[in-house]
Amino acid sequence: MTNFHGLSLYSRNVEKMAAEIWCYSLLYWLFALIVLYPPDEVVSAGLTIEALLGSWLGSQLSGFIQYHVRRTAATLIVHSLLLPGYFIMLFNTQPWVIEWANSKIHRNAVILMVVVSLAPVIMATVLVAYWRKNNWNKHPLCRTLSLYAQTDVYSPHAWVAVASNVNTEFRRVDKFSTKVNSVCRVVATDSWLMKVTAYSVYITHQRDAVLSLEGSFDQRFISHNSSMDTQLLTICVNSVKEGISPFYIRLTSIEYSELERKIINPVVNARQVVIMQSLSDRFLSAFTEAVKENPRVFLLEEQDMCIGCMAVKADVKLQRRCGTTNAGEGGCVTCYCRPMWCLTCLGKCWSQWTGLLLDRIRTSQKCGCLPEHRVPLVVQHFAF
Repeated sequence: MTNFHGLSLYSRNVEKMAAEIWCYSLLYWLFALIVLYPPDEVVSAGLTIEALLGSWLGSQLSGFIQYHVRRTAATLIVHSLLLPGYFIMLFNTQPWVIEWANSKIHRNAVILMVVVSLAPVIMATVLVAYWRKNNWNKHPLCRTLSLYAQTDVYSPHAWVAVASNVNTEFRRVDKFSTKVNSVCRVVATDSWLMKVTAYSVYITHQRDAVLSLEGSFDQRFISHNSSMDTQLLTICVNSVKEGISPFYIRLTSIEYSELERKIINPVVNARQVVIMQSLSDRFLSAFTEAVKENPRVFLLEEQDMCIGCMAVKADVKLQRRCGTTNAGEGGCVTCYCRPMWCLTCLGKCWSQWTGLLLDRIRTSQKCGCLPEHRVPLVVQHFAF
């Protein structure tokens, strides 16, 4: 009876210690996951590798290429420390594991675990030291930039002049930049297209880039007060220049439209992928179709340019078509404004000012005739 009680007590102790190992391991690898893929809250708190090593990394605006050369090297070393960090945590919180592993697994089990955990650190350190030789000349990003150098591509400083050009364009405010996820960003300047990841930076010159739309899928984003369907597009970026590795970027349909305005070569859509319009574009299409159903108005006088875009002539005249004329009772009154807007600009302005959505385009929705007026009107009043 005494032996049975002793075995039962030993079994409960083993289960308790095993549960503690699982608990500590779970907490540590959740911490490691946050280090690998930091959420927005961690980024805002400044607890990322970039923020903690900011004094050494420098600023992206002052030196975009040099910043990411150092950042990728630091990220590789820090991430390689996660595995030995786990064993250090485990041996400090559960020291009995050392004796148990040496007696139950192998007499040198702990030494083998330490050696295996240090292997990634040693390899990462050797690799970064190799990159660092000759002014970071062996870094993958610097080797890629060297291919665009006008001088000897094998010179240790061949990439510096090209990096200076990239840094200058990145400082411009008209660049396209979007955050794909916590560790990936897509940047397009006047001449360069880049994909920035945790361990590497893919870059190609826009004149050499061949972009092809590979596919799409819909994803629903849910927040505390709304949900929205978003189309994600996968784009393959190839370069006709030898030695430039192809890469893939993933953007929403709205970001894709912004990227198209920045890149030089058009995106090839050989797979005939249907690109979903943004909410404002769908509103504008529905608004245009509704206005085209109204009777046309012919004006004899010459019209001025649209005050919204100054690119085309104003082509919209507001004509009262509802029955009531008592504005105080919610009716419509005649608008005496001359045509000042084109249909596209007026549709954009009207949708923004009234906050209308697609399913609210109906005759009962009234708003001011123009942004600077307060005369009620309905969609049937627009004519051109």
